[in-house]
Amino acid sequence: MSSTFAPAETLRRHRPLLLAMEAIGWFHMAGKARVEFLRRHGGENNGYEERRWHQLETPPFPWDDLLEWVRRLYGDSIPDDAWPDTFAAFTKKHAERDRGLLGLLQAGHGIVSGVEKNLPKSTSVYLNQSIPHMWLSSPWGHPKRNLLADPPEILSPQGWRQLVEDIRRVLEELRDLGTKRVQDVALWQRWRESAIGEGSFIRRAFLSTLAETRLPNNDVTLWDQSYVAAALFKSAVAGALLTTKNSNENSKYPWTDNGIKQKTRWRLLTVALGTEHYEARAVKIGDWTGAQGAIEEFFRRVAELIEVDLAVGSLLYRDGSVAVFSFPGERFDESVPASWLNGWERWLQAQVIKVARHLGLETPPHLHLSNPTRSLVPMVREQQKAKHTVSIPIHRRWSITRRQEQNGHVCPVCQVRLNGDPTSKSKPCKVCRERRHHRRDAWLQGQLGNDTVWFEEVADRNGRLALLTFSLDLEDWLNGERVDSLRAQAIPEWVRFNPALDGTPNPIDPLKAYESFVTYTRSKLGSFNRNDPVFKSLQEGYQHESNWPSFFSKIVDDRADAPSWSDLNDDQRAAWLAHQLFRKLPSPGRVYRFWREAEAFFHDLLREFRQLAARSDNPWRVRRLVLVPKDEDDKDWEDLALYNGRWREGPLSLVYVRSLKGFVTISNLARLLRPEEGPKTLQGAQITLEEEDAPGGRRGMTVDKVYELRRPHAHLGVYHPVIPVEISPLRFRVLVPLETAPKCVDLAVAWWRERFARVWDRLPLRVGVVAFPRSVSFQGVLEGVRNLEDALQQNGEEKWTVEEVLPGPGAVSLLLKREDGRSTLRVVPTSLPDGREDVFYPYVAVEDQIRYPRDFRHPEGQVYRHVADLRLGDPIRVAPARVATLFMGSTAERFDLPAPRYLEDWVRMREVWALLRRVAPSQTSLQHLRSELARAEAAWSAPDGDLAAPREAWRAHLEALIATHLEAKGKTLAALAEAALDGTLQWALDWHMTALKEGV
Repeated sequence: MSSTFAPAETLRRHRPLLLAMEAIGWFHMAGKARVEFLRRHGGENNGYEERRWHQLETPPFPWDDLLEWVRRLYGDSIPDDAWPDTFAAFTKKHAERDRGLLGLLQAGHGIVSGVEKNLPKSTSVYLNQSIPHMWLSSPWGHPKRNLLADPPEILSPQGWRQLVEDIRRVLEELRDLGTKRVQDVALWQRWRESAIGEGSFIRRAFLSTLAETRLPNNDVTLWDQSYVAAALFKSAVAGALLTTKNSNENSKYPWTDNGIKQKTRWRLLTVALGTEHYEARAVKIGDWTGAQGAIEEFFRRVAELIEVDLAVGSLLYRDGSVAVFSFPGERFDESVPASWLNGWERWLQAQVIKVARHLGLETPPHLHLSNPTRSLVPMVREQQKAKHTVSIPIHRRWSITRRQEQNGHVCPVCQVRLNGDPTSKSKPCKVCRERRHHRRDAWLQGQLGNDTVWFEEVADRNGRLALLTFSLDLEDWLNGERVDSLRAQAIPEWVRFNPALDGTPNPIDPLKAYESFVTYTRSKLGSFNRNDPVFKSLQEGYQHESNWPSFFSKIVDDRADAPSWSDLNDDQRAAWLAHQLFRKLPSPGRVYRFWREAEAFFHDLLREFRQLAARSDNPWRVRRLVLVPKDEDDKDWEDLALYNGRWREGPLSLVYVRSLKGFVTISNLARLLRPEEGPKTLQGAQITLEEEDAPGGRRGMTVDKVYELRRPHAHLGVYHPVIPVEISPLRFRVLVPLETAPKCVDLAVAWWRERFARVWDRLPLRVGVVAFPRSVSFQGVLEGVRNLEDALQQNGEEKWTVEEVLPGPGAVSLLLKREDGRSTLRVVPTSLPDGREDVFYPYVAVEDQIRYPRDFRHPEGQVYRHVADLRLGDPIRVAPARVATLFMGSTAERFDLPAPRYLEDWVRMREVWALLRRVAPSQTSLQHLRSELARAEAAWSAPDGDLAAPREAWRAHLEALIATHLEAKGKTLAALAEAALDGTLQWALDWHMTALKEGV
């Protein structure tokens, strides 16, 4: 992309330097990827030094030899005293305090690691994990893997050798590109993708092991730390170059400033596109998936511009409509003029607009540079502002390129271009036609794996599908709000393991831990003593500070959306310091892990959904055939066109593939062929076909030959009856056969309960199920899904009351009364895999005062309590997990939204149906019961919908109906009557009998 913008050209001239700095950031902690690192921190005295891993190789890894070309080529751009003595210093000294390039790496490394890691070893030994229990956990406390008992590939000798060889290859390729002054951006992009792309061994290896072994910081992988540190280092160096090369004041970057680590800041570059606009106008699924392809290409090109062409930043967050990149920012003391920033936002906006126009997008993109920051806490705010801006399709002047088609009707998809055909209102324009058929090309070439792209193949034996939508309430974790409930240390535990500090008794009272610590902090704010034993024991950097405002800025301002020191009184300052020194912090590495882990959860579900959907006692469920017509010399069949017909009284859809000289079946063949039948069953079949895009013209076709697909088209022979519609950290949508949908939801609920058990009250899973026959238009289905998602988002937090606390081995069972008056059970793990009590994750927000030693208060007043300390009557605040189901027999029903239910009610509904299947005498008896229940509800309801009779009388009537029709008695009758009282029985009957067409 050509440009005369001088700052951009400066970065392009220094592209090899900036990408080399990024590579140093990726690998500066590579020594932690050895098993010796974990074993040493687990208690083994093996003498391993991860910062000198390159020297321990035999022969030593040639770190300096592979990077010396950078200094040789760019010595004129960066002063001599800004370079470290050797490039090996980047691995040896990345956590210290230096100047120059090394100081910038230390700035990125320090801000990513998070100040809660800077604990003096003398007071944090008790947080260590041991060799038998060296666990990698999720960012929400779920143990994922015991790394030494069940080591990943990287911790084997072979894995380490492959990692070293991959690092060598990456650096050698970097040297070749850099020394040859390669200008082709595509080659640089290919190099970067091969180094750290989704399929690279380096990325996979770093994701599977720890950057920090102490509790509870064993939640951030080596990849999270290394990648984000590299992104910030790269942006910091880019900012230094721009300051020196493009400042109007001809200022020089203060490379020799010893405070460079503390003074470096960054900005966030946000790019957004109104994705919802394209989804809302999709007539067929191909319109939406095709538009998604164009949107993905837009973000790919933008990422290439930022990450490789300019090499000014790296991707820090991405969902379906927003991408956030690191970008240089002004120094903290603003001693360096920021004139180099002038014009950047306007120029970048012009570049992303060019990309959007080239791809024929109908809406303009949005770009914004944030204020300078030292954290990712403002990222959600930037994301939300961007999404609000692009929610208006044309938020700035935007002309649509008409291309060749200048006549005809307005395109029914984009609604802005003409379709070139005055005779058809349903024909899309050229751009939308290309998008719609793009996925057919990808399917034919095997680019989609084994997932189908055809509704007809997803449809179950009843011709029905379900669009499932899942979301985790993630945004408040990304902005740090819900991280408030997590502990980096529990104050009583810290006191217990540190009874003396610097030879004097610990002054904090463990029985009144939080209040005692706040009081102590308040008493010390009158003067700053860098040798204070309490603060020195909690934060390694404290003894390097000179005043409270400076310390406050690093502990609070960098990691929280909090008032500044000057806006608070001493009581408030003490509360914020107490909060920040003991909470887990939303450090950039952890925030990056949050959204990556959420997205990984959805990817894991998708993998399992594929298997669930493919299970069948009829092997034809997941197989395709090629039907060769007798008139094979007839060339009138449209290549890759979809044709619909019927055979054996069932629907049969085919797509003509000219290269195969026949039609490929794209229907659920289990609806047409019995398990024991073979391909020859279709031979000689006479089928009348109608082209989907040209309805009205029917043609007959006689099948001459039938064969199964083999190489080179073997990838088309079998498929998973699943279509992923969208997958991002914030939302997962997928099409599955309706008969499979309940099992998919069951699995998602079970996994959520297991993986997010410690934060169930603050990270709810929201599930929507829209079931529909194949004949219902996709556009109507999407609108129904959007309406359902909106309904699931409407209800906020609730107040639940503790009815019973049942301690058990390693867990606490809580019986809670919900706002609807019903009781529900939650099982919360309270121990770590090594047997220690979990004092880091399982805290809930209570509406109460500080009562117990582990209680703590947010500076704005919210009290948090460990689940094991809950007592009868404690009111807790909960963000409930919810579910809603909708059966759309027609598009008109997209507005008939059911009220969302609690997610545990889905499990109960499934249990009620299982009970009905066991006790119901016949299908007819269930149908009669269902009809009688509907009539009774109408007769017993008041005009406002509420029950018009005493509850006990209503219950007695329900019991009579159930006993009459199902012959139920005793506990079974009581359970079914209880389910009927709250509508769960009726929901089970409607869902399983109407939507799923199930019987007993």
